[in-house]
Amino acid sequence: MRLFIVFLQHIVQIVTTPCPNAPRCVCNEERHYANCINTNLPQIPVIPSYVTSLDFSGNQLHQLKRSTFISLETLKLENLSLAKNFIAAAEADALNNLSHLRLLDLSRNVFMPSSVAATVIRSLRSSFFSTLILNMMPWRFSRNDTIEDLLCDAHTSNLTSLSLKHSFLRNLSLNEIGKCVPHLQLLDGSHGRIQSVSSSFLHEMKELNLQYNYLSIRRGFFGNKPNCYFPEIEVLRLDNNNIDDFDDRFSCLDSLKILTLHNNAVRRISNGTFKYLPSLSMLSLSSLYSKLRVIAGSAFQSKTLYFLNLSGNGFEFIDQSSKYRFDKDCVFKYSPNLTQLDLSGNIINPYEDVLTTMLLPLKSLQKLWLKNCNMFTLPSGFFYKMPHLQEFIASYNNISAWDGNIVFGDNFTLKTLKLNSNSISIVEQSFFPLTSLNQFTKLYLRLNQFSCTCENLWFRNLIRKRPSLFADVFPGYRCLSPPYKVGTYLTDYNPTNDECDKRDKVFLVVVASISVIGIVLVIVSSILYRCRWHIRYWIYLSTTKRRGLVYHSLVEESSQFVYDAFVIYCDSDRNWVRTQLIDKVEKESGLNLCIHHRDFKAGQLIIDNIAENIAASRKILLLMSRDMLRSNWCLFEMRIAQERFLNKETDTMIVVMLETVSKDLMSPSLRFLINSTTYIEWPRKQYEEERFWNEVLRALQ
Repeated sequence: MRLFIVFLQHIVQIVTTPCPNAPRCVCNEERHYANCINTNLPQIPVIPSYVTSLDFSGNQLHQLKRSTFISLETLKLENLSLAKNFIAAAEADALNNLSHLRLLDLSRNVFMPSSVAATVIRSLRSSFFSTLILNMMPWRFSRNDTIEDLLCDAHTSNLTSLSLKHSFLRNLSLNEIGKCVPHLQLLDGSHGRIQSVSSSFLHEMKELNLQYNYLSIRRGFFGNKPNCYFPEIEVLRLDNNNIDDFDDRFSCLDSLKILTLHNNAVRRISNGTFKYLPSLSMLSLSSLYSKLRVIAGSAFQSKTLYFLNLSGNGFEFIDQSSKYRFDKDCVFKYSPNLTQLDLSGNIINPYEDVLTTMLLPLKSLQKLWLKNCNMFTLPSGFFYKMPHLQEFIASYNNISAWDGNIVFGDNFTLKTLKLNSNSISIVEQSFFPLTSLNQFTKLYLRLNQFSCTCENLWFRNLIRKRPSLFADVFPGYRCLSPPYKVGTYLTDYNPTNDECDKRDKVFLVVVASISVIGIVLVIVSSILYRCRWHIRYWIYLSTTKRRGLVYHSLVEESSQFVYDAFVIYCDSDRNWVRTQLIDKVEKESGLNLCIHHRDFKAGQLIIDNIAENIAASRKILLLMSRDMLRSNWCLFEMRIAQERFLNKETDTMIVVMLETVSKDLMSPSLRFLINSTTYIEWPRKQYEEERFWNEVLRALQ
């Protein structure tokens, strides 16, 4: 439970009336509360005897004296805010008579030196005093003026809550605070300029809030297992700092329940990062500056974790991602008791089984967020595999249609489905089979691109029949098409039977015509796609002939080669070419390679550069990788190289496999080349690299 008392100015006020004898103030007898905020008063008026909380912020108490509070001496005042009063001076006995005070707020007094604040605090004689709020104060604390001077007093030793939000402190000394306030349970140093924190034992600390600062958390910051600085801490907020590594940072915080780390520049979450937090229940790792690239298999290992927030990271949870690494089988396997998971703002492909595979171990999952995940349909075969899923939120995607029978199946527990702000135009009956409609209790579909057409009559009738099912139907689902119906509520759309019958006949004719044209286009497109590289090569040859260019035949024998080998590779492999291939082949063996980013002539057409340099090279070295198969220019280079290979120069082609490439990804002609050529594989073990380079050099020489 959060211990810090949010002051009464943040409480939603109910019925208030002007205070007797203080018409500028308002009072609430039920809450025992008086509010004199921003009334420009130079002194505190007479306040009703039932008041225990007074908010006197935004007034003109420039100097605090004992007489300033004479009207409050008869009250059992527990909470007092003197924020933003331009206080610049105070007498040593100013608050002597407020013997019931529990909370004091001196925030935003920008002219108050720390010495004056110390005088005010030391004037307190209340044994109940436990909460001190010093937000937005102008202090930086020099060597001769420390936070210890401010807090060390007999009447502050029982403080349990201290707020230093929006401070100018660059270095926060928990050692000094711990000496003066040994029973501190909540410390709020958020939204400041803190760059470093010196740790110390705070055995009763329950909540530490250091979000929105400039901190990096080193190993040992929280102590270690036998000597933990915060053995009782339950809530730790470190959001929006400069933390770039979580490894081995939290191992001794046995009581920690809530940990928030979002908006830190973390690239990797390693195995067992949260394993040694036996009480952890809520973890937030959202919006990590889009730096997150690796999630290890047991990164979230925790038997107590029930809420995990990974939203806003732009992480690609897809099978063929080249930039992001995760184990779809294990990523949530070791968090078996998760009940709420937020993956919004990441990339999910609903046609892959990645989502189902990742979440299948989460048998207790009840609520799943997938907002803004670039989804264009609902995942198939997912919901009936999640035995306890109650709520699914997929708002702010591009979802337009799905097959309800495949998506929902016959047995699922989902009660609430939120698909607001998507691209749904027509809601067909097949979207929600009868079994799923009977299962749902709430559907959210606002801010979709509804169409006021006859195709939506079933949906309109459903809304009228079961308005309680659609939680956000009022003020209404508005239509965005056709143009003359823009802004119309879907429930108000009432076409005649003749309009819909005529439209259906026209629709059948249009659909039949489009279907025939579509089939023809698909056939033609398929032929063009399968022959695309032959066509491009033929166009290239005809272009060079028209321009009158003459090149040596690719099969012509020549002893005047410029290069020993022409290297075909993609840009993602450029670093390997530069650091490995050039060093080993050119610098150590003296051979001359044609490297396109280095040796192509500037200002000349790329296709001319390719053809001329292949003809000027004794051999062709093909560096095979998955990225290479996605490069159009690499495929064009291979097409020309294959012409030379097939024209009986079979010893000219050398294939190096930089990574395992499935033959299903290759074109038929490339598969023939691989099947008919002995290729060399880049070794997985370092001690095999010497043998690899010997084979490459032997093939080139």
